[in-house]
Amino acid sequence: MSMSTPVVILQLGASRVGLDAYNNRVFVGRDPTAAQLAHLEPGLSRRHAEVWLTGANQVFIRDLGSANGTYVNGHRVDGSPVALTPGMHVHLGSVPLAVAWTGGGAIAAAAPPPAIVQQVAQQQQAMQQMAAAPVAPAAQRLASQPLPKEYSYRRQDKNGNGVVLLALKQDTTWAGAPLSGFVEFTALDNETVASISVELIERHEDGSSKGHVWDRVLVRQGPWKALHNDVLPLPFELDVPSGVAGSSRRVHWSLHAFVDINWASDVDVELPITVRNHDLERIRDAMGTLDFRFSDWASKPHAQRFDAEFEPPGQHRGRINVVKMGVEYLGATVKLVMRIDKKGRDREEAVAIDLAQFRDASADVLAATFDKIIKDAMA
Repeated sequence: MSMSTPVVILQLGASRVGLDAYNNRVFVGRDPTAAQLAHLEPGLSRRHAEVWLTGANQVFIRDLGSANGTYVNGHRVDGSPVALTPGMHVHLGSVPLAVAWTGGGAIAAAAPPPAIVQQVAQQQQAMQQMAAAPVAPAAQRLASQPLPKEYSYRRQDKNGNGVVLLALKQDTTWAGAPLSGFVEFTALDNETVASISVELIERHEDGSSKGHVWDRVLVRQGPWKALHNDVLPLPFELDVPSGVAGSSRRVHWSLHAFVDINWASDVDVELPITVRNHDLERIRDAMGTLDFRFSDWASKPHAQRFDAEFEPPGQHRGRINVVKMGVEYLGATVKLVMRIDKKGRDREEAVAIDLAQFRDASADVLAATFDKIIKDAMA
């Protein structure tokens, strides 16, 4: 269930779904078990395209290796994101996709123009020819690089169609940094692969069990033929956003790799990872040098606002009950709020700091800044 008002409403046939800050990505296609927005139209691939909403409320679409293509204003798009704006026309194959912005503006569900109908027919013919064509040698089919040995943190899963493996150099990454890894697919049957993708997921104890997808990369778009024992290792890179929650007893992170196989069961694997937020750790440590005791940062699902309480050292307990710290990421700035619960009355200090300037400040400077705020409040 959405935790906020939808920003856009997507409609495919009679099916509708809303996108908001918490449920911001959907797969669109034929199969309701594989796509959150599904329509039982034979011309759609089971997972045809992906539509998502950014933090700036911009809507994007990309094709996921569909058989009949995705078209924006009559032009076929590939795996690269294409921004959607009111007044456009969008078709998945020959099926129109409608988009309505709750603040005003829409993409109407219009019948496909003759040019798209012709392109879909040509694509179907090409797919039939590909299915009948002899398979090229593996060296020609698969352009890849070997899986490096230093990517030693690995997990795999499999079914009768194949094995998919995720590999990283280590199990820990940092907020605001790129995350590089490898996904490897081994075919255990002869099949047609539509796409391989990897996504970064945060699961919060108070949020959806499916978690929130912060980033997703289309590692390889097909379709292509894979034969029994073909091995395809592919590098990928995801962005871990700045200002996200670090791993804790309430917040869990993972990578999810997904191999979309046409006309057969998909293969996927999930790899747990640890995310660390250096900004929050530096604040915690700066307060620690002042002998304030820390428990944990509290946050909400898909939030970039964090709150914690720091218990004072013995020499301050007669005058201070607790120091409450709030940290909120606001684009290129970070807002720090210190609420000092004094015996008898509270005092609050708030300051917005350039994020780069905050990160450049030494641990001693941070500790001295917090110490001055606390001492001024006690005066």
